[in-house]
Amino acid sequence: MSFSHDRRGQSVVVGTVILFGFLILALSLYQVQVVPQENSDIEFDHSQQVEGEFLDLRNAVLSASRTGAGRSTSLKLGTRYPQRTFALNPPPAAGQLSTTDPRELRVENATVEGEGNVVAYWNNRTTRDGAIAFNTSSLRYSPGYNEFRDGPDLVYEHSLVVAEFENTVLSRTGQTAVDGDNRIRLTALDGSVDESGVERTSLDPEALSQSRRSVTLNSTGSDPIVLELPTDVSTERAGDLESVWRDRLAEDDANVEDVTVASGTVRVELNGTATYRLELGKVGLGTETTATNESDGYIIKVSSENGVAVAEVRDRYNNPVGNAQVTISVDGSFEETAQTNEEGRVSYEVDDVSDIEMAINDGTETWESISFESVGAGAPGGGGGAQSLLVAPEEAVAFNGPGSTERGGFQLDVENQHDEQVRITDVTVLPEDPALNGLSDEADSSGPGRSELYVQSETDAIGDKNVLLIPDREYAFIPNSGLQLNLQRGPEKRAYDTDTGEYVDAETDFSGVEVPLNSGEQATITLAEFYKVDLFDAAVVDVAGETFSVTIGYKVAGERQTKQFVTTIEEAPIGRVNVQENIAPGDVDFDVTTDQFQSLAAGWVVVENAASGQTVSFESTDGETTAVDSADVGGLSEGDEIVATLYESDTEERQLDQDSTTVGGGASAINAFDVTDQSGNQARFDVDWVVTNDDDDLDTVEIELQDETGTVVDTVLNDVGGGSASGTDRVEQTANPPDQTYTVRLIVTDNNGNEVVETREIVYSG
Repeated sequence: MSFSHDRRGQSVVVGTVILFGFLILALSLYQVQVVPQENSDIEFDHSQQVEGEFLDLRNAVLSASRTGAGRSTSLKLGTRYPQRTFALNPPPAAGQLSTTDPRELRVENATVEGEGNVVAYWNNRTTRDGAIAFNTSSLRYSPGYNEFRDGPDLVYEHSLVVAEFENTVLSRTGQTAVDGDNRIRLTALDGSVDESGVERTSLDPEALSQSRRSVTLNSTGSDPIVLELPTDVSTERAGDLESVWRDRLAEDDANVEDVTVASGTVRVELNGTATYRLELGKVGLGTETTATNESDGYIIKVSSENGVAVAEVRDRYNNPVGNAQVTISVDGSFEETAQTNEEGRVSYEVDDVSDIEMAINDGTETWESISFESVGAGAPGGGGGAQSLLVAPEEAVAFNGPGSTERGGFQLDVENQHDEQVRITDVTVLPEDPALNGLSDEADSSGPGRSELYVQSETDAIGDKNVLLIPDREYAFIPNSGLQLNLQRGPEKRAYDTDTGEYVDAETDFSGVEVPLNSGEQATITLAEFYKVDLFDAAVVDVAGETFSVTIGYKVAGERQTKQFVTTIEEAPIGRVNVQENIAPGDVDFDVTTDQFQSLAAGWVVVENAASGQTVSFESTDGETTAVDSADVGGLSEGDEIVATLYESDTEERQLDQDSTTVGGGASAINAFDVTDQSGNQARFDVDWVVTNDDDDLDTVEIELQDETGTVVDTVLNDVGGGSASGTDRVEQTANPPDQTYTVRLIVTDNNGNEVVETREIVYSG
């Protein structure tokens, strides 16, 4: 049989060949088009991931500089591709993280102002062409992607992170080098980092010199103060980087006159007529880091009161040095070598009047030694032998205000020993521990612990300063020079916002203007509450055992004076007593409540009717309400003053608090209180009210509108009389307020000063 002309299997073979050709073509197209696109997507996702991790690293560096607490971060250098059965991948995309060689960061045309060794050190140590100069490095991450062509390099320098593309530079964070509070904050980056590959690498920023002190800068003439900041961004992108710095500086500081970028340097010119505060820090990253010490630093005086001389040792970044060696000589003879504590301070106490000298290193330079003359002379607390006529009889006491679970504030009693009245105008507070850098009350309205500053005299003259902060988010910033809270003026204080990591201007509210204090009279100053504020977090601090400087400004005979007190906060009994506000002549009893006890298991309460002179006493615990029989105080008549006094014990030696109420006529009542929302683009509310008084004794009806921060934004006061009154009033907030929940308060007062208060909340959605 012949098969030479048989064609029956040819179609199958041809079909198979064609199908195989299509398969090869499909695989080729998949390799050429799909695989690169998928790998590009993987690289893009990694680029986004590593950018977020790079920003975390930047925040960790700044946090280490400001708080001294380093925290570990990590960064995934590169990425791998998924395994493919029928396709090929390029090698994994590796990345590189490295620091640049150190270069000079310079502050030019600037003179440090101050006293003693501060000026001697800073104006003599600037040996680099007359500039304040430090070495610092930049940190760069460079990806090695195979397909994603637009992946940028990331560069961190001088608090700013930028993304450097082939054709432009874009910012990824704000900057903190210069802010609108006339502060210059510079952090030197020290150490060597050189990591490359695909795997994740860990980095642990270390505070080599925590930024805790500042110095005052002025221009040496009328020319601008100049900051020269080295940059690792390529010179081809200088114009783009200049635009980035201009934008970021314009957002924060109106004193910036010019910004230029050339020859690898960012040059910032600041208004030469303004005064600035310079804060410096040093953070180590990687290997070959060098911690600071006293070897290139200086020593300054802190105080010499009560027979104790206190000095502080600082490094070349102007920050305290712990464990520094200090030689101490008394009356010309060597006494001992001491070490500074964690705050960089060392103290020496004398029994008799003596001259003390303290020195670091070999003491040859002017700024390496200090002298205290006649330590131990003068009255305790007098400062230089002159007895102050405004005194603090005891140490301050830790205070736990409403809305808090920690003793985050303190109370200091001061006494006027002048022969005439004084008027307290302001209080400046400075913690010894610079980590206590935030102040914020956590309670609504005003009062001790409800205001950042509350001053109350024995005769109930009151002055308070409320910084209007967003709760659990904003904190009044305590600079190294101290936070001044003025009872006379506002309206803004510098605050730190932990949500945004930026400084903001917070409005303030104050009342009382000045607090008069008669000769021999005392006043209680309450400051609350103190926080340790990190970049994005804050924690209230138990201040018991902490040391604070409290400077009180006051006027006597029209002349302003100040008195500084350095006090270590004690744990001591504290408590409050409150008498029922509305007491009528016919009431058979009335309530007395005690609360806010601290270090006090039970207090002793004495209730007196000042008109009859009769008293009743009893023990009371925290939060306890006692019904006092009116007959026990001689009965109640209209106009009688009922006074309740809280003592530490039944010996009645130490008074903790006192409250009083005037007995009025029949009690007032709020019979109707309705709020109608009339808002549009503005917040407007109509309030309909009806009030009565059983003894025809009405005096005023007041309506308040409070925003979410507790600030009174509008008020209406009605003078009324008799036994009943009614009306409709409008309260409002204009200027397009944000969406929020408002509180409307209705306050009814009788002729004896007794109040009845009710509130309504209403949601505003502009």
